[in-house]
Formats: sequence, structure tokens, C-alpha cells
Amino acid sequence: MFFWESFTVPVLKGNCNPYSKTLTVDDFRGIAISLIISKAFEHCILDRFSDFFVTSDNQFGFKRHSGCSYAVYTLKSVVDYYTNYGSTVNICSIDLSKAFDKMNHHALFIQLMRRNVRVTLLTLLETWFVLGVTCVKWGSYYSKFVNLNCGIR
Repeated sequence: MFFWESFTVPVLKGNCNPYSKTLTVDDFRGIAISLIISKAFEHCILDRFSDFFVTSDNQFGFKRHSGCSYAVYTLKSVVDYYTNYGSTVNICSIDLSKAFDKMNHHALFIQLMRRNVRVTLLTLLETWFVLGVTCVKWGSYYSKFVNLNCGIR
């Protein structure tokens, strides 16, 4: 296995009972398995360039020390505040459950350029994304490798 390769293992989602129905692709989520050296490299990039990867305080998913419970608490606090002062509250939500699967690499690079990320880091990420391939591992069987033209592993 090379640095830029991974294999994806389909894992049954927690709310699915494999004995109660016919399973579909929507009943699984993929877990990408990469070489340890690749994961260590990712952590080095995150540690060294973390200032460029700062996100909004309004984002709760995929962040350390955050998650769904924080989002629910924040929403409840805001609703309570406004309703306690006699105002109404309208709520709109967006389902981004497949956002990482469909992320456009070029849109990511544009956002990083707007943050003045160094050209060397952009080139490294672009090369890594262009080379990135994965295959599906099901038991002891492996599919052919496919390019990852969008999304992340």
C-alpha cells in the first residue's frame, strides 16, 4: 500500500438491524483505513497549519470538544432567550450529512487561498488529492482502486 492509498470498509450503521430487512448501500457508512505514516502526516499538517483551518463557532460537527449536544444546547438557549422576551423564533436547518462525500476539491483550494495558505501547502494538498485512491474491502476481498475526484477519504 502506498502513502496516498486507502481502503474503505463498509460498516453497518448503528440503527440498522441486519436481520430485519434487505440491506441497501444507505445502511452502511464507509470508514477509510490509511497507512499509519499517512495519518501521522495528516496530524503534522493539522498541528503545523492549524491557524489556517479555524472554523466558525457556529459549526459543531467534526470539531474537538464539540458535537450534537453542544448544537442542541446552543439552539435551546437562543430559543429560550428570545421567547422569554416575547419574541417568536423561526428555525431553518440544512442537512449536510453527505457533505464530506461531495466536497469539491477545487472549492476547498479556493477557500484556502482566501486564507492566504502557503503555496507549498496548497501544492502538497492538491498533489495528495490528485493521487488519492481507495478501494472497498469486504471481508477478505478488495475491489479495484478508484480515484477520489470529490470528497475526502
